[in-house]
Amino acid sequence: MTPLDTVRLSAPAVYTAAGTDPATLWEALVAGKDTSSPCEHLAGPWPPFRNAFLVDDPDAATLGVHRRVLRTSEKQARMALYGARLALAGPAADGPVGGPDWGLYLGLPTVDEELLRFDALERLHKVAGQPGEVAALFGREVPPFSGLSHLNSTAAAHISAAFGLMGAMAAYSPFSDAGLQALIDGVLSVAEGENEAAVIGAVSPKVHPLLFAQYEHLGWNGAVPGEGSAFLLARRAGDAAPGVRPAGYGRAFGAGEDGANAGEDDRADAIAEAVQAALEMAGTDADGIGWVLPDAAWATSAERAQKAALDRVFAQAAHPPVVCTSARATGVLGPAHPLAHTVLALTGLATGRRLAAEGGTVREEELPVPRALVLACGVRGQACAVVLEGVGT
Repeated sequence: MTPLDTVRLSAPAVYTAAGTDPATLWEALVAGKDTSSPCEHLAGPWPPFRNAFLVDDPDAATLGVHRRVLRTSEKQARMALYGARLALAGPAADGPVGGPDWGLYLGLPTVDEELLRFDALERLHKVAGQPGEVAALFGREVPPFSGLSHLNSTAAAHISAAFGLMGAMAAYSPFSDAGLQALIDGVLSVAEGENEAAVIGAVSPKVHPLLFAQYEHLGWNGAVPGEGSAFLLARRAGDAAPGVRPAGYGRAFGAGEDGANAGEDDRADAIAEAVQAALEMAGTDADGIGWVLPDAAWATSAERAQKAALDRVFAQAAHPPVVCTSARATGVLGPAHPLAHTVLALTGLATGRRLAAEGGTVREEELPVPRALVLACGVRGQACAVVLEGVGT
């Protein structure tokens, strides 16, 4: 028995273009619904986006959050507040939520707002017809954490104030593995007695044309962007309590030859290392995983490295797990995507089902073993893997 055995994950919630609850997202994937929206206003000097997966500004007042709490300039903060309220709506019906033993762990986008000086804007105008120069300009002029402090102060502070989450808390922004880092640390805070319960969530970057130059600079793979948030709750329970528990996790970093940007081989090694560590902690092997939910990566090299790592880890499995991502119904959600996959995994583990992608369709089928693997792959080489296990279901 490990400390993780005493933690259960519950109250999954999502706010995406495909819907505002896990069941709706699941149904949209199976039905093959196109939930994207026309987005011609994202045209620019780089290839224009004709579609994006957008959400409306959330009306959290319908869930008991006063409109004054929503008075913020950042849509991400409102999406985070709404996602947290969706996750807490069920537990609140059973008793009070919040207090000194309730923590908050939040995964955020690294670059959230464009903060260019006027002279940089003038140079941007001069190189507007040269996409490579635009990307290089943004890489030089926008610090990678330029928008983080604002998003921290609005999202984290609003959520903790609105719901009285006064326990230990943290916010993370190491590119797209932030969501799973928030999940791991939130779970550990409960397992180790720091918190009685932890609200865990992540938010996507804003859909804004000026940010795509940065994505291009990072090796963008042409993925369609999406807006959304995903939240869940980690609480202490008996080791025999039914539900879904985090069984194991692993982290790794694949540094490239220059010490910063990881090459595909380095990334594949790091992802495989993280997965093997998660399997070992969970007390299982490749045959013990029935479903893999990989990261919806922005970078082409990260996408290929993830596939290579999974092929390597599951090459000897008698019955390799199926692989499925929710990107076709949500767009790519950055930090929120691994947590959106965690939410889907909770739904599947609770019902003994999984989603399998084949060609352009997604089908629902029986989950042969009660374990799912969720991955996150940061654009700079970070890798994170979590094994989720159904207990007594």
